[in-house]
Amino acid sequence: LLCSCQVDPSTQVTMVRSLKVIGAVLSLFAGATSALTVQTPAQRSISSTGAWGTVDEIRRVPSTSSVDAPVRDNLVMMPATIERAPVKTRGAGPAVLDRPAVEKKQSKEPVKEKQRTGSEAWEVRIYNDGLNTREFVARCLVQVAGLSEMDAYQTMMRAHQHGLAVVGRYVYELAEMYYDALKSNGIVCDIVPVDEEK
Repeated sequence: LLCSCQVDPSTQVTMVRSLKVIGAVLSLFAGATSALTVQTPAQRSISSTGAWGTVDEIRRVPSTSSVDAPVRDNLVMMPATIERAPVKTRGAGPAVLDRPAVEKKQSKEPVKEKQRTGSEAWEVRIYNDGLNTREFVARCLVQVAGLSEMDAYQTMMRAHQHGLAVVGRYVYELAEMYYDALKSNGIVCDIVPVDEEK
C-alpha cells in the first residue's frame, strides 16, 4: 500500500519494526504448521533455494498399496530443558561438607611463644630520633595505637624531651602488633615486658 499522506519519522520506524516482527511471527507459524501437516508422497516435492540456485528434491516413500496413503513427517520434539537425575541428599536441607580430620601432634614441651610472653603486660616504648618530625610521630601514634590526639602529642613530647616515652601497656600480641606498625613507619621503638610485682 502506498499512501501519499505525511507520517512522522518516529511513527515510520515503529511501523517498520512492527512489520518485521509480524513477518517473523508469520514465518515461524508457517514453518511450524508445515511440519505438522499430513501430506501424500506425491505432495512431498520440496523446492528449496540454495546458495547457487534452486534445488528440487523429491521425497519418495515406497508404497505397499496402489493408493497413496497420507504420510506424517517424522518430527521429533525435544524438551526445552535438560533432564537431570535428582541430587540425593541425606536430609531435606542443603548439603553440608564435613570438616576434614586433622591429626594433631601432641608435644610435651610448652610452646616457645608462651614462654616468651611471660606476664600479660608489655610496654611499647618510643625513642627520640632526629629523623622523624614531631607531627609525624604524633600522627602515627593516633593511627597505629589509637591514642587520642592529645595523648599522642603528650607521648611524643615526653619522648622528645626525655628521650623515651611509654605508649602504653598491652598484652603481648597487641604490643607486638603496635611495635611492628610503628617500626614499619620508621619510628624507633621497642617492646619490654613489665614486672607487675613491683
